[in-house]
Amino acid sequence: MKEDIRERVKRVLKEKFTDSTKQLEIKDDTPLFGIGVGVDSVATLEFVIALENEFQISIDEGEIKPEILATVDTISEFIATHFLKK
Repeated sequence: MKEDIRERVKRVLKEKFTDSTKQLEIKDDTPLFGIGVGVDSVATLEFVIALENEFQISIDEGEIKPEILATVDTISEFIATHFLKK
């Protein structure tokens, strides 16, 4: 299930940051701050909204922290543990 989450997060990244990610292979541990995530509050907000839409979740503003948005792995772990519990 986590692999599916990772692939969906990567797809959202590529859709939201097309110019930055066009030639970039995004690995699970690629630092995302270098490709546009977290560069400014607007880019971060747009990315979080895209994640909310993709996963049909609602992320509280207080949960949006740089360490959570650091890599595909950290985002996937956050989504899996906070929203996809069984």
